[in-house]
Amino acid sequence: MVEISEPIPQAVFSVDGVAPDERFSLWKESISFMFQVEADHAVRSDAFTAEVDAHMFGQIILARTKSRKQYWERSELTIAKDGMDHFMIQLFETGDMFYEHEGAQHSVAQDGLIIFDLARTSKSWTNTFSNLSLIIPRELLEPKLVYPDGQHMRRLPAAQPMVQLLYSHIKSLKELSGQLSLSQAADINPATISLIVACLNSTSEGVVLVDASSHAAQIMLAKRTINEQLSNPDLSPETVAIKAGISRSKLYEMFRNHGGVKSFILEQRLKGAMMALISNSNTHRSNSEIAFSFGFVYESTFSRAFKKRFFMTPTEARNSAGIAWSRAISSPDVDRRYEDWVKCL
Repeated sequence: MVEISEPIPQAVFSVDGVAPDERFSLWKESISFMFQVEADHAVRSDAFTAEVDAHMFGQIILARTKSRKQYWERSELTIAKDGMDHFMIQLFETGDMFYEHEGAQHSVAQDGLIIFDLARTSKSWTNTFSNLSLIIPRELLEPKLVYPDGQHMRRLPAAQPMVQLLYSHIKSLKELSGQLSLSQAADINPATISLIVACLNSTSEGVVLVDASSHAAQIMLAKRTINEQLSNPDLSPETVAIKAGISRSKLYEMFRNHGGVKSFILEQRLKGAMMALISNSNTHRSNSEIAFSFGFVYESTFSRAFKKRFFMTPTEARNSAGIAWSRAISSPDVDRRYEDWVKCL
């Protein structure tokens, strides 16, 4: 056997070692950094189980999750609080998932793959399941995707050859993760990204969506311009159009699905302010200072917009975050490192 130095970091979270009546509560509290979960009373009380076996491949995390039937939601408030901006590809080894998207209900059967854009909301239901989740920072994928805004809740049918390759690759990565070194994982990451990009840039017929590339590049440039200028109180659609080299009419058309350019700018400012308010590194900064740093001229305007968006005041957001972040872990023997790994990607 080849001796491996510097193995890939592994964390295994499990509720099996705690009292049965505390298992679901521990699971719900742990996974809340990413999803809000609920389960029927019968499921919670009948030998509830949950396990996350995660490996960290540098900038990519691959985790196998096993649990019982439950409801999952990633709400706008959760997104604003955690600020995670990743793509997640889930492969269902056993069990299935049902979800809502664009006003309709869909399902992912065993052996199916689905993509989550974690910067967008989702609602889903799972039966007892085992799945593999590949979590990838947006910056590693989005610049290479032809149509990044069209990936959220996209199902990848198992019958497609490219999907079969991706399925096999994810399965193999998990099976071999305990035998790979950190340096080997670093070598594998570009190949993994390339395979994902090739798969996601294909239609059901395997034809690359070249017609959307110009639009995708333009909207990415516009969004980047906005995020770089959030502290500028004079940021406007006209400013974005000039800096991104896009006509105003084209810019308005691109942001129609976001409620318009001004709505998108306000949304980015409020999400950024929420992240800053709940961050432990900003406890010395006042609400007004944080508001000004995100382009709000008046604290009163910021407070009204913040409460309308998140149903709480900036101060309430800070207090609730303090309570959550200062919580004591009642089960010190439970390995919860996977939570920090995902947050720090």
